[in-house]
Amino acid sequence: MMSVEGKRVLVVGLARTGLAAAKVLARHGAAVTVTDARPPWELRADMGDLLSNKIGMELGLHREQSFLRQDFILVSPGVSPDLPQLQAARAGQVPVVSEIEVAGWLLDAPVIGITGSNGKTTTTALLGEILEASSFPAFVGGNIGVPVISAVEDLPAGALVVAELSSFQLEATVNFRPHVAALLNITPNHLDRHPTLEAYTQAKARIFANQTPDDFAILNADDPAVMALAPGIRARKVFFSRRQELPDGLFVEDGHIVYRVGNLERVLFTTEEITLRGEFNVENVLAAVAAACVVGADFEAIRRGVAAFRGVEHRLEFVREIRGVQYFNDSKATSVDATAKALSAFGGGIHLILGGKDKGAPYDPIRKLLDGRVKDVYLIGAAAPRIEKQLAGTVPLHPVGDLESAVHAAFDRAVAGDVVLLSPACASFDQFQDYEQRGRVFKDLVTQIAALAEHPRVTSRETAPAPVEPQAPPKVTQPYPPPPELHLEPPDAGIGASAAMPAESLRDVPFAKSEPAQSSESEVPGVTLESDVASMEGASGLRLVEASPEPGEAAATSDGSAPERIYVYEISAEETTYAEPDYVATPQPGEVDVALDSIPEAEPLTDRALGFEVRRVGQGKREGS
Repeated sequence: MMSVEGKRVLVVGLARTGLAAAKVLARHGAAVTVTDARPPWELRADMGDLLSNKIGMELGLHREQSFLRQDFILVSPGVSPDLPQLQAARAGQVPVVSEIEVAGWLLDAPVIGITGSNGKTTTTALLGEILEASSFPAFVGGNIGVPVISAVEDLPAGALVVAELSSFQLEATVNFRPHVAALLNITPNHLDRHPTLEAYTQAKARIFANQTPDDFAILNADDPAVMALAPGIRARKVFFSRRQELPDGLFVEDGHIVYRVGNLERVLFTTEEITLRGEFNVENVLAAVAAACVVGADFEAIRRGVAAFRGVEHRLEFVREIRGVQYFNDSKATSVDATAKALSAFGGGIHLILGGKDKGAPYDPIRKLLDGRVKDVYLIGAAAPRIEKQLAGTVPLHPVGDLESAVHAAFDRAVAGDVVLLSPACASFDQFQDYEQRGRVFKDLVTQIAALAEHPRVTSRETAPAPVEPQAPPKVTQPYPPPPELHLEPPDAGIGASAAMPAESLRDVPFAKSEPAQSSESEVPGVTLESDVASMEGASGLRLVEASPEPGEAAATSDGSAPERIYVYEISAEETTYAEPDYVATPQPGEVDVALDSIPEAEPLTDRALGFEVRRVGQGKREGS
């Protein structure tokens, strides 16, 4: 374990991973500042929690000087490594690392890391269930949901950490060393982030970089790109294959899953006991079982865990059947290869919903699977024009725009025996927060259509005939989370170009008091707790500072202890600054003070139009004379 106490740390990006990392680091004694380019009112839900953990904030922009004065920088997975401030930090010899790297410093438990272009979530979740069936305490997290660094404070003794790891998390690792590392497959993905397929592959290969012969590498013997990395891996290699018999490892033989290592050979279970749809899921099962075997899981528990596993949400998840049409949520398919594998799990009659935020990979692998298998394709999101161009001349393509329109259109065309499949082959960030929200919206839409379908057959946007008169399903608005309780609001765009927050919103901001300081300021040198969200010339912004006592105030409480610090939001808003008057009002001789209660009431105000006024109050209507 490595200590971070007293270290100056900047966490870049305040999504799920950045927030978790900032709080853990602060509780381990680091002086933490977080920075996010989003303005304060978009992060209001988290500000109170950050303040209570004594975490500084720089919101609304990234200041290069803040990056340069740190002992190290933790970058969230969603932040581009090419951010100019990060490049400046690297040039200034400031280490830039990922959350999984820092988690490795703080964890005192073996880590099982799982990566690959497809199947990571399923494999990770299945391995967690197998370990649970074997009575192994385990934390399951990473890219699957809960950041791995969250396990630092809650992990029971003797537990294992099972982590789904993306290329974004692995590319910024330095010393990260999982005891077991699995690479499932490599296909073109995230080419909007990685400049080449080779760069993407090397990011994935970082999972093996620090392993020793005491560790294990789980490798897919059927994937040429994975096998090309095998000679350079120092860990003990355990191969798995769906297509060939292996001298050592796990493989499929005559419908049986066989584990062979040294002089041991054992049939663990049959492929019929795997409940997951699709041959590609057999590979995911083999990888999870291989990892379970090398850590000593019970063979019978492995069989029970596999038989009981029903898959994960948003990955070929069966939603329901409506009038003989099955609906599947595969929102987790954010790559072309993932969608191709999903299509291979069905025989035909597919109504496919494709699109979202394009990731740079070609859509040709899908093209060859459409003929004879897919009836219609419904295109949504920003990638729709590119997909339509690359898949032209195959099956009917319907550019419908959004997910709701796609679901309704598929409902109108599908007949009994068909399948409606959301498998977008794209990221979700053009219309949704993430793939999980996209999947939930899809399931909500299917539920609404199921309620409508209980009435006599009508199209999904019509109303059933009297006397039933069902209401058409309410339109699902483009999903954004409900506003948090804090009331920081953005400025009125009509007032001007300034990015300042309106001063009126301050009355709704809860001022947070810190706990009494546990150590002297000298223990965290060079760090102040402040947030200047608009330091550019002429800009206004929010500022979080530590209030100082006024002259003459007591420097300590009655019992001699230091007073509690109070953190205050400051507003610098030039447009609300008024010049001081150049005169001073002084009483004149003979002036009489007028009592406040002697002032007569003002006349009631009305909005009656005067004789010379003409007011436009509505289309074609005038008021006044």
